[in-house]
Amino acid sequence: MATLCFEAAYEDGVERLAADVEAAAGREHGWADRLSAGLGAGLEFLADDPPLAHLLLVESLAAARPARLEYELSLARLAEALRPPPAELPGGEVVSAETARLLAGGLASHVSGRVLAGEVERLREDHDLLLRYLLTPTSRPVERRSAERA
Repeated sequence: MATLCFEAAYEDGVERLAADVEAAAGREHGWADRLSAGLGAGLEFLADDPPLAHLLLVESLAAARPARLEYELSLARLAEALRPPPAELPGGEVVSAETARLLAGGLASHVSGRVLAGEVERLREDHDLLLRYLLTPTSRPVERRSAERA
């Protein structure tokens, strides 16, 4: 029974968070502006409800298998949202699914670290730092390290 209650609370929290993020992002034009607005709305949502932030980003990691799978699905959903349309990148570049997954995991890790540290209210301050992080794959070409330089 407790697992069902946890799952219901988690799913409700994720859907409310997603609705806020999507509403904010939907008011903007251009992928970077949508990303910035959605990120800001998400950070505000979490900062405004520390117990829910704890449930979504901390307790879900320690949950039993079905609830943990919901967390993984949420990360996959976030990763997909972080992939810019190729038409909005120079030369039609593509941010790979793997890169987007790493971005989503890094974002979730940073935010959950703030929550664990009892610093959920500081999430609002992290907007610009996190936006720069999320835009990194689209801002400049990545140079591969050669074996000689390694």
